[in-house]
Order: sequence, then structure tokens, then C-alpha cells
Amino acid sequence: MKRSMKALMLILAASLVLTACSSKEASEDASNDVTTEESGEAVQTEPTAAAQEATTEEEAASSITYPDTFVDAAEREVVIEKEPVKVVTDYLPLWETLIMLDIMPIAASGAENYIATWDAFNGYDLSSVQDLGAKEVNLELLAELAPDIMLHQAYDVTSLEIENYEKVSNVAVFGSDTKMDWRLSLREVAKIVNKEAKAEEVITEIDEKLKADREKLDEKYSGATVLHMSVMSEDTYYYAYRSDLFDDETGLGLNTPEGYTTATTYEQISMEAIVAMNPDYIFLNVFDGDEALYEAMQSNTVWQSLKAVKDGHVYRLDGGGHACSPLATVYTVNFITDALLAQ
Repeated sequence: MKRSMKALMLILAASLVLTACSSKEASEDASNDVTTEESGEAVQTEPTAAAQEATTEEEAASSITYPDTFVDAAEREVVIEKEPVKVVTDYLPLWETLIMLDIMPIAASGAENYIATWDAFNGYDLSSVQDLGAKEVNLELLAELAPDIMLHQAYDVTSLEIENYEKVSNVAVFGSDTKMDWRLSLREVAKIVNKEAKAEEVITEIDEKLKADREKLDEKYSGATVLHMSVMSEDTYYYAYRSDLFDDETGLGLNTPEGYTTATTYEQISMEAIVAMNPDYIFLNVFDGDEALYEAMQSNTVWQSLKAVKDGHVYRLDGGGHACSPLATVYTVNFITDALLAQ
């Protein structure tokens, strides 16, 4: 009897091992090539109370059930079969949005250049992001990567040219509304990648930072006027009303000079208009490679007549200061706040 019982127990143990191996293989297949750093041995442990609580919270925060349909900026119904893991994008601000949602794209347009030059990316490990192409998307690489979804920025949502992309990937189109509104960008992208709770968390954190920085600046710069502008080409400058910088309730509360634009999209400003405003402080966005344009501006006698120039209150940011994307906005807010508080 003892021998029979022992044999039975051995058979049951062997069966459990085979079942565990089969479950592991099925899990790996379902994970769509997601890898881990654990050893090959299957070790079963009971989840701790903290782990169970974290899992419960994560499940509660995941509000999307797949398959799901996302209506994009072009009013296309994009059917998403499963939660996207392999994501690519052809637009830098959408790349930033993904990072803020704790998702690193597997490829992005202009990745090589932006990794080397975009100051807003400082502190992030971007080594896994492949370059999807600088001027146009590398279709061969896109097909090779076989992404779950591609986030595409359209300059005109009524005239799309995405047929080649759709041959190898599901595509979600974004338009001008998310381009100038990082909060909306976070919320819309979150609807695709199941990160809606994370989007609200990030928005709250940045809003709290804006409030704290606004209170610091209120004490020292209540009367100073600020011009924030970008050098785009020779004698060509652009600016916009950036609420994160100028709004008294949601932004830094900086003072705009008389005649400052109320447009929330970038528009051109002339040197004559800049002279008429004559701000106390100027924050100037200069893109990588455009240093000669800035040097030419500095030698302009009209520019030299400005109060901010005479007082040494001109501060140069990199191209990130021009973008209204989430990481670039944080970069710009930090730069301006630190510069003004250092005076």
C-alpha cells in the first residue's frame, strides 16, 4: 500500500511539473515576445499582500477592455485588438507623451537626432528607440518592427497619406488640437495604450509644480514683463500665448508686455513689434543647428536697443522651448523659473 501511495504521489508531482511547463509556454506566447530578467526555473510563490493590493489597484486603473475602438482626429474608427505594447510614432511630441505615460516607443522618427540634441530628454534612457527615419518613415523598418500601433501626426486630417503605413501597422491619427495642448495629448494617447489613470496622475503633478513655481515667482517678479519667442529663420520669429507660462491660475502667471498675442497657436512677430513691446525679459528658443541665426540677431542694432538686451536679461533655450509637448513644457517651465529666481 505504501509503495502504491508513493507511486501515485510521484505521478501527481510529474503531472504538476508538466502542467506548470505548459502554462509557462502559453504565457510566453501570449506575451507577444515580452522578455523578463528572471531565471529559466519556474518558481511558484504565493503573492504578498502588497503585491495583491498593487495588482488590484492596477486592474482598477485599467479602464479599457480590448478589443476597443478609438476614434482618432480624422474621425476614423481604429479597432485595437489588444493593449498595445510595441508602439511607434512619427512625431516627437507624441514620443514625449508616451514617455510620460511610462511607455517607451520601439521606434520614432528622427530618434537619432533628438536623442543627441533634445534637452527635454535629458535623464531618460532612450537607447532602445530605433530611428524610424528623419524626413520620411522607413517603411522597411516599420514592416520589420511589426508594431501593435503607430501614432501618426497629420498636418491636415482631411487629406491623409497613410496607406503605406496601414499595410504593416494599425494607425491612429492625431491633429493640431493635441499639438498645442499637452494635457489633451496625454489623455488621448492614454485612451489607446490603457493609461488613463497615469495621464491624470501626470497632469496633476505638473499642475502642482506650476502652482508652486507661480507662488515663488509672484514674490519676485510681479511687475516684470516677459517675451517668449522662437527663432525660425533669418529675421523670422514666432510666438504664442502659452497658458502654462502666462495664465494667472493654471500657469506661471508671468506678465506679458502690452500688445502680446492672445493666439494659442504660433504666429509670426516682427522685430518692430518686439521693439514696441520692449519686455523686461526675453526667453529665446534656438533650434540645434541655428546658432548662426542667433549670432546674427545679437549683432542687430535694433535688437541691441531692447531693454532686456541692455540689462542682460535674454536667455537662450534649445528647440524644446518651442514645443508644447509635456516633457518640453516641463523643460521650459524649469528653465524660465530657474533663470528668474537666480536674479
